[in-house]
Amino acid sequence: MIREQFLIPFCAVLMLSASPLRAEPKILMSANEVFPGETLRVEVDGLAPAEQTRLAFTKGFYRMFVIGPDAQRALIGIRLDATPGRYPVRLQKYVKSPGNWQNVAEEWVQISSKTFPVETVNFDPEKTALFKWEHQESARIHNLLMALTGEQLWEGTFDKPVQGPVIGEFGVHRVRNKTIDAGYHKGYDLKAEKGTPALASSSGSVLMAANLKAHGRTVLINHGQGVMTIYLHLNSISVKEGQKVHKGDKIGLVGSSGLSTAPHVHWGLYVHGVPVDPKPWTEIEF
Repeated sequence: MIREQFLIPFCAVLMLSASPLRAEPKILMSANEVFPGETLRVEVDGLAPAEQTRLAFTKGFYRMFVIGPDAQRALIGIRLDATPGRYPVRLQKYVKSPGNWQNVAEEWVQISSKTFPVETVNFDPEKTALFKWEHQESARIHNLLMALTGEQLWEGTFDKPVQGPVIGEFGVHRVRNKTIDAGYHKGYDLKAEKGTPALASSSGSVLMAANLKAHGRTVLINHGQGVMTIYLHLNSISVKEGQKVHKGDKIGLVGSSGLSTAPHVHWGLYVHGVPVDPKPWTEIEF
């Protein structure tokens, strides 16, 4: 009888020790301090692929994507007009019962202030007449930028579409014709001769290939998981919407269509619809 009393608890201990123990989810961030226009990479270890999770940051929610057996990742674009301060990055898991999202882990990130220079650009009357089309076209582009597909199509670092010098910096505050506030410049202007091939920065699917009035001939490439690149002011377009492209494929020729004063490519990169500095994407893998 004494033997039985000790045997049952001992078996229970064996059963418990044989059960796999999953570590608590751990949030790993690419930086603890970020600036407006930067990309924040957030990786969470200790998650099963089947777990339904998301990140809550400021006023938005970001879908997590599986990058390994126990790891998921989300990318967050820091808005150019972000308010400086210390913000929580919360991992949330969906619980079927009671049927809501619950916080399971938390880290904090500091958004620091950054001052962007002011730049004046003057257009002739013919180009100025195109201003009226810009809001409508920007709304159309923004709707496409918010599309979210689950597969990561890009690999490694991104390339510039042309190798010319920068004639318009990312983030500068643009003033047109000395009086019109045009807001932040959402990409780089890369100078190149008219007719120079413009190349895809990385692999993806063409989401837009259109001849717009203010933006000029425009190509938008979806690289998956909320990451997109845009190419404006082309002279001609060599791809079609829905077409798959690879890094280095020709997507068009350099021009000066739309609101442009000289041949160049406006090259922008977006994360979940937020314009971010493309330069770090050419240097490190996100």
